[in-house]
Amino acid sequence: MRGILITFEGIDGSGKSTTIAEIARRIGEEERGDEERTPFAGRRFHFTAEPTGGEEGRLIREMLRKGPKTANVGGPGAREAEQLEELFLFMADHARHLKETVIPALERGRVVISDRYSDSRIAYQGATLRGIIPQPMKWVRELHRPWSVVPDKTILFSIDPAQAVLRCRSREEVSPSRMPKSPEKFEREAFLQEVAANFEAMARSEPGRFVIIDAARSKAEILEETMEALTEILEETKTNV
Repeated sequence: MRGILITFEGIDGSGKSTTIAEIARRIGEEERGDEERTPFAGRRFHFTAEPTGGEEGRLIREMLRKGPKTANVGGPGAREAEQLEELFLFMADHARHLKETVIPALERGRVVISDRYSDSRIAYQGATLRGIIPQPMKWVRELHRPWSVVPDKTILFSIDPAQAVLRCRSREEVSPSRMPKSPEKFEREAFLQEVAANFEAMARSEPGRFVIIDAARSKAEILEETMEALTEILEETKTNV
């Protein structure tokens, strides 16, 4: 019987990856029979992420680490071509992720939890492709529609971009958005404002799929709310696992 696909989304610095790591730790303790129990007894989980650890994912991380090639060089259309190159590389990584990880795990009845998924492409590339492609969010979504697997639920970590930027700077995060590694604060904040607005628009358009987490609070509070959300999701879908 098909499993469940739960994706975690949010702008850089929202804390979703930290929360996923703690959830994975707790589930691991349960599987080892430790005393601290989670509410997920009997479930089989598979944790994954995008970009993946495959060849396309490696190339993406290298591109993000180096920053845009066309920042100071390149003729007319060079920046536009590079943004499209980035999008299609992300999509190739997503296709491999589906083929090698997500679909096989779902077919085995697993609860698949992915740290970022296709919605990140719609939100981030919806911002980077603005002015290059008409209605970029719609365009990117339509590119995925014929072949991608739609998540059963998406947990969206919501946070003010100004607070997220401070978190990012403290950790020197590399953004999946192709922002320069150390951009000006206001430049990055403005970009993340646009990405956050894109995520919010998706959540409004699919309220049945998205669960919103207030990610401006402490790690403990965020974890507690996320665990409650996961418990509710699994209760709703337990007959399908």
